[in-house]
Amino acid sequence: MKITCLLLDDDPLVLDLLQAYVAMTDVLDVKATFTDPLEAHRYLLHNDVQVLFSDVTMPHLSGLDLVRSLHQPPLVVLMTAHPQYAMEGFNLDVIDFLLKPISLDRFLKAVNKVAGILRASSAETDPKQDLLSGWGSFFIRTDAQFVRLHYRDVLYIEALKDFTKINTADGRTHLTLVNLKNLEEQLPPGLFVRTHRSYLVNASRIDSISNLEVRVGGHALPLGQTYRERVTERIVNRTLIRRQQP
Repeated sequence: MKITCLLLDDDPLVLDLLQAYVAMTDVLDVKATFTDPLEAHRYLLHNDVQVLFSDVTMPHLSGLDLVRSLHQPPLVVLMTAHPQYAMEGFNLDVIDFLLKPISLDRFLKAVNKVAGILRASSAETDPKQDLLSGWGSFFIRTDAQFVRLHYRDVLYIEALKDFTKINTADGRTHLTLVNLKNLEEQLPPGLFVRTHRSYLVNASRIDSISNLEVRVGGHALPLGQTYRERVTERIVNRTLIRRQQP
């Protein structure tokens, strides 16, 4: 299911840009857009959305004051050209803080962060939620363009110094200038598991696990001793069918 959101900015051009970014993803469902924060406030009092993208400096009611006024605000991503508001925003437990002009890759990073939080929250409230479903997609920058990859199609990700190589089920590879640690931090929790200092593997794609390797999509990847116990506990023990004692 898509993430419902509200877009709020007193500059119509910014709203147009955000809606163009949203159209490039298959994750967000925009329920409403507003240039007036008071109208957005009235909407939020009577309608539920999962995430609010809000400008900070607006007439009548700032984005910060809007968040304070809500008894149970949705997840909040604040947007502004003034970085001095960042600390105050994070004190309100906002999810992210986007500096204007907002780039597509920075917007997508915020969306990925929101998606990860919602998935983790869903898993906590519903024990049957499958953390390995591969829901959603993400963008990477490669060869001077943005490429969308679906989580379910990614087999594994390999570290190559400052780059990472993303290997997909169709046999293709994608290089992006993001190191493995930073990429791992931006992916939704639960979908990928570190099996080695140089490998991040799609947990739902693992075919077998031995003491020294994991096999995924016909590839044998090393399983580091440091990661072995964590991988076994997270992937095998949760779904292992055991012999019942008589």
